[in-house]
Amino acid sequence: MSEQVSTAKWKRSVGMVVAILLGVAFIIAAPLTKKPPQTSQVKERPVKVRSIVVPMLDVIPRSTGFGRVAPGKTWEAVAEVSGQVLWIADELRDGKVVEAGTELLRIEDANYRLTLVQTEAQLRASEVKKKSAADSLAIAKKDMALLQTEYQRQKKLAAKGTISKTTLDSTERQVLTGQTQLENTQNLLDLIGAEHQALVAQRDAAKLDLARTKVTAPFAVRITKVDIGAAQYANKGQLMFAADGLEVAEIEAQFSVGILRPLVRNIANEGEVDIRAGATQLQAVVRLKTASHTVEWPAVVDRVAGSIDPLTQTLGVIVKVDRPYASARPGERPPLLRDTFVEVELSSGPIQQQLVVPRNALHDSYLYVVNSDSRLEKRKVKVDFSQQGYSVIAEGLSEGEHIITSDLITAVEGMLLTPLEDKRGRQQMEMAATGKVAKQ
Repeated sequence: MSEQVSTAKWKRSVGMVVAILLGVAFIIAAPLTKKPPQTSQVKERPVKVRSIVVPMLDVIPRSTGFGRVAPGKTWEAVAEVSGQVLWIADELRDGKVVEAGTELLRIEDANYRLTLVQTEAQLRASEVKKKSAADSLAIAKKDMALLQTEYQRQKKLAAKGTISKTTLDSTERQVLTGQTQLENTQNLLDLIGAEHQALVAQRDAAKLDLARTKVTAPFAVRITKVDIGAAQYANKGQLMFAADGLEVAEIEAQFSVGILRPLVRNIANEGEVDIRAGATQLQAVVRLKTASHTVEWPAVVDRVAGSIDPLTQTLGVIVKVDRPYASARPGERPPLLRDTFVEVELSSGPIQQQLVVPRNALHDSYLYVVNSDSRLEKRKVKVDFSQQGYSVIAEGLSEGEHIITSDLITAVEGMLLTPLEDKRGRQQMEMAATGKVAKQ
């Protein structure tokens, strides 16, 4: 029995050893029989981008500023004489357009007419006095001449002893009396002449005051404010109404100095003028944009502000528009009224053959270029100047190269690209740079 148990134990032990050996052998042999993993080649996927071919264009630098319309001339009708307002023209109402020479207001002139009549009467009396004094002076001169002749005759006789010295002295006293009378008459005539001139001045002042009782438009105007009415009393120096001139409108638009420099660069190179003098040679257009259409007026740069705005660091450029009311048409073309907010565009002559790229294609000082292998190249360039919508490249780029105009989320140097022509971006750039779209 014991032998059978020991035999069974031995068989179990042998079986376990064999099982272990078989497991070890399987573990060792398994890697040797396993097939290696199959390798697959990853294909590079190109990224689609919008691009344009870099052109050479005749660039017309331009810049846009904004400002409010102001009349070139204003008229404030101040009462130059006092009196009751007798009459007011129908045209003297806010918003009315009045031609030059139109009488608008009349002040009571009775007192001024009376003053003029009195002064003219005094002037006529003075003229009579002046004539009488002049006649007296002529007579006194003749008397003096006779006395002088008689005195010389008696002087010769006294020298011969024919007449006494007493007689000669009496004649000399007559000469001195005549000379005194002559001088008094001359002084009286001078005094009357001075009084006459004073009366002439008073008459002219009375005439001027009488003329000032009628208020007439000195030039074509549009009434903007009326502060007096009929039967009211106008005090001297009182503002009665105000008006804006119709001949010229002015707009002071603000521009950055850096934006203006490309515009005056050619002018400055030719004549070495500063930015203020150069700005007066620029072309200007005034625009009023409405909901339905845009209205334009040709303008001229008149002058440049004397200082830079300390808050915005901009320079004011004043342009003027001649006859801003002349082309007005109701419902189609409004006039340039005071305080209208408008756009002012300044432009210069063309700069020939410049390398132009869209401004949004620049990434700091880099452009994304599509190289000959259709891969991305980050190219550092030097920008000559930038305007709204485009930049002019001075160095680092050549005509005919392809640049990327679309925004890349991840721009990796050397990435494969599929460039697609950006016709819209090209047109917008050309319109901004030249003012027109080039033919494709």
